[in-house]
Amino acid sequence: MDAELGRLGLAERSVRLLTGRDIWGSITPLLAPRRNLVAAFGHVGPGAAALLPLQPGDTLITDASLDTVLSGATSPHALLHWVKAGVIVHSLRGLNAKLVIAEDDPSFVVVGSADVTAAGPRQLFEAVTLSHEKHTVEEAQEAWLEWCDLAGPALTAGDLEPLLEQYGAGKPVTAQRPAAPARTAAPTRPVVTSRPATPVRPAAATPPPSPVRPAPPAPSPVRPAAPEPAAPAETTPAAEVPEPITVAPGPEDVPETTTANPEPVAAEAGPEPAEPTDVPRPKWPRPAELYLVSLVEGGEPSAEAEYRLEELAREYTHPGENGEQPFRVELFWADDGQGQDPPRTLRAGVHVIRVYSQKQGRALVGSRIEAPGLVLAAYADEFAYPRRTYCYILTREPAARPAFGDLRKGLATIGEKPNFRNSFQVPRKIEALLGLWPDLGYDPR
Repeated sequence: MDAELGRLGLAERSVRLLTGRDIWGSITPLLAPRRNLVAAFGHVGPGAAALLPLQPGDTLITDASLDTVLSGATSPHALLHWVKAGVIVHSLRGLNAKLVIAEDDPSFVVVGSADVTAAGPRQLFEAVTLSHEKHTVEEAQEAWLEWCDLAGPALTAGDLEPLLEQYGAGKPVTAQRPAAPARTAAPTRPVVTSRPATPVRPAAATPPPSPVRPAPPAPSPVRPAAPEPAAPAETTPAAEVPEPITVAPGPEDVPETTTANPEPVAAEAGPEPAEPTDVPRPKWPRPAELYLVSLVEGGEPSAEAEYRLEELAREYTHPGENGEQPFRVELFWADDGQGQDPPRTLRAGVHVIRVYSQKQGRALVGSRIEAPGLVLAAYADEFAYPRRTYCYILTREPAARPAFGDLRKGLATIGEKPNFRNSFQVPRKIEALLGLWPDLGYDPR
């Protein structure tokens, strides 16, 4: 890593400034050997591929709206070249950023004044900052993900080919303007209005936890059975008490009591190890309805939530059969207003992928994600403040350890992006997500 930082000019510092009239002559050699690039450039000119060395699977956000193409600021020829090469390209109207993030180790960000365009004889004086400082890179990733959420779906060759003849043709005709807003962020913003899930709260207000608390008193009726040994004490008359004191058989009674004690202990300890083997193998269906749930790590579950976890663990924990991965029950929770609220439609039978945000409830490229789990039960604790949603899932331990950036790329290959408010039900979308954990092995349908 030290050698790589030295090549970037960051061996002894975390930030470096590049200036000049041929700025891409300094930037391109730094990016060329790197993989996993994500970029955001408002304007992309002809020959951009020679300046910005994007590879298949890399992602670019640009402004490919009709106005920008007609003005000649963004070249559909350059974008079409990238799309045909396997680069994922999104369009965000009004984007004016100039940003590249290299996500390999060491990760770094390049941000400044330069668009991806060769200015030719009228080269401009540019200034660009290069940094590998951890928090700066994370902030850049966070901004890039926000733009990606606002952008439309990935562009296809069919989207770009009709724009080839429009490139540089002049300002758009007013009648053509309605076509451009098709890729604006307007459709995504109203989703926020779905957050007032107050009508759903009365349904969840039937507190499932409350009937659980009476369950602990259940052992209490069992305990009265213990006083039964007191019955022999009642039947033994007081006259018999002095007899064992004066007669020699008294010491013989002592070993009888000592031998009687180990017998119930052995009887109690024996069945406990056999309990896990008595649990039948749980059903493990392939997901048909899959949610992404954004979580922020921290906090402690209530005693009631932990009690329910123990109950479900006894019922579903299984070592697996024929060498398969064992099954286990896990609990997660989310507080209202912390990150993106969990879906109110979580119920038994659906699957969830947990995404653990790293900063202020927003998932970053490197955020940890967990393999899909089958929801066994979920409820909202209406008495907690803020209100907390508990969810119990059946899951297995996979070999793969993908991150949120891998999930985003997997969806981008089919022209989709992460959605934390609605479920994935289309088979090709579900398969794109399950492909991140190929060894989970679901039951045949």
